Amino acid sequence: MQRSCYLLLRQRSSGVRHAALQVVGYGTRSGSARCSGDAMSRPMQLLSPAPLGALARRWGAVIALMFLATLFPSTGAGAQVQLTDIAGRAVTLQEPADRIVVGSSMNLEALALAHPDPIALIAGWSGLTAVMDEAQATALRRLHPDIDAIPLVGRMSLDTVSFETIVALEPDAVLLNVYDIGGAAEGASASPMVQHFEAAGIPVIVVDFFVEPLANSTQSLRILGQMLGTEAHVAGFLDFYEGRMAAIIGRLAEADSTLERPAIFMHAHAAGPDCCYSPGQGALDGFIRAAGGHNIGADLLTTPTGQLSLEYVLSRDPDVYVATGGYARGSASGFTLGRNVEEVSVQAGFERLLERPGIAALSAVNEGRAHGIWHDFTHSPLHLVAIEVMARWFHPELFSDLDPRETLAEINARFLAIPLEGAFWIDAAAGPRPHAGAR
Repeated sequence: MQRSCYLLLRQRSSGVRHAALQVVGYGTRSGSARCSGDAMSRPMQLLSPAPLGALARRWGAVIALMFLATLFPSTGAGAQVQLTDIAGRAVTLQEPADRIVVGSSMNLEALALAHPDPIALIAGWSGLTAVMDEAQATALRRLHPDIDAIPLVGRMSLDTVSFETIVALEPDAVLLNVYDIGGAAEGASASPMVQHFEAAGIPVIVVDFFVEPLANSTQSLRILGQMLGTEAHVAGFLDFYEGRMAAIIGRLAEADSTLERPAIFMHAHAAGPDCCYSPGQGALDGFIRAAGGHNIGADLLTTPTGQLSLEYVLSRDPDVYVATGGYARGSASGFTLGRNVEEVSVQAGFERLLERPGIAALSAVNEGRAHGIWHDFTHSPLHLVAIEVMARWFHPELFSDLDPRETLAEINARFLAIPLEGAFWIDAAAGPRPHAGAR
């Protein structure tokens, strides 16, 4: 059944008395259109820039709307949206949102799974490089040259956020992560930040792709689909995601009686100067378990992440070493992964990382069971790819037919508005490290 299409125009200035009229997909305010299907998945230029006086602008808009209505017939105003966010709060929007303030740019991957043009949605955020590495930011600038023009509103904490700026932007909603409100979903209603926005009449929607990702990611993505009016697209991705996850879980369950879960040391943000930051209980620990591994960090840390001593890691001598990369600014090794990164440079940086004192002494490193993976897989349901990759590392015989590259290629082709193109995982060269030293 054909869905409704709501048509409005954006006037883009290209000089004092020049303008272009444009319609873009998925929106309801001046400057956008809401439509289903591939036809509206990319911006479409309606009129070339031309001198326009006030009267010409008014009639140009009317004529363009009449023309568009014959192509994409509208069935009326957007329907009211009622949803329950991941914190269990009932939230009402007068219509699907097309202007949102985003608490963190880490939400961009999830938005790109839920919407054909996520950059156009963002009325304000903390900025590209608040949490992203420069390679990631550079890649996004190439895809969206005007991305740095998105207004900055500060990080989503009471001491840095600019409430006045956000209110002035007139967003349809503010999108927050659970960790923006202290890490506990049940505390959302009591959050002073949430109360500030609601007092100003701005709905707040809380999602969680990180604190409890395996429990909350699918529902959080459904919430984004409801918020944006893209439920059908989100449902298609979730069918794909759940089918792939079920295949891994099912195969591990079938092999459970004979399955030996290898001990894993996940060296989080491994390019940093200090060893050894690791997942504890929660967050990335769930991905390790889902891939059939045992996280040695969870045996010691009661928090989602924390610091392990090098002595502890050496004493456990894990079966598999996994370094996460993506934040390599100022690191000695230069180990980084992500968009706009060449595999050749990743390999060189990873080899330098593995030559560090202590790390080089691990059996996993010397016996070819050392790997690296993009840290930002942890911030959206794209963690499916990371789990597939790790399943192959942890149980190469059980998952020999699993092809994470094929999975990522299908996600890029069918679901992801901002494709992942670059280097996202790496394997160490087999054999002893040059400076392994004594343990």
